[in-house]
Amino acid sequence: MAKEEEFVSGLGPEEGKVSISRDVIATIAGLAATEVEGIAPPKGESFPRGEAARKLVEVQLAEGRVRIAIKVAVAYGHPVSEVAQKLQERIKEEVEKMTALPVDAVDVEVTRVVFPEEEPLEEV
Repeated sequence: MAKEEEFVSGLGPEEGKVSISRDVIATIAGLAATEVEGIAPPKGESFPRGEAARKLVEVQLAEGRVRIAIKVAVAYGHPVSEVAQKLQERIKEEVEKMTALPVDAVDVEVTRVVFPEEEPLEEV
């Protein structure tokens, strides 16, 4: 896929145009990842947003189609393949719903397993 920085819709002259940047798509994918049980950021901090999301989420745009690659960790005790598949489905669903762009593929790279003692403590 050729790299484009943003998707620009070709509406008629009366309607104007709509531009969606790769950073917006990366942010949507990163936020969708936080909603999948068993997923953790690969380096232990929270998932970044905006331009910072590009560290974990790579978005390729070509001819109005999207391909996404994301790096994540999986919490110990969760089946890696099942969690990765749920993540693929969730990201595809959210990106298509929020951008109306077709997602061709979501590639998930699981870089580590996070053990319970590594997980951040939640405030009560």
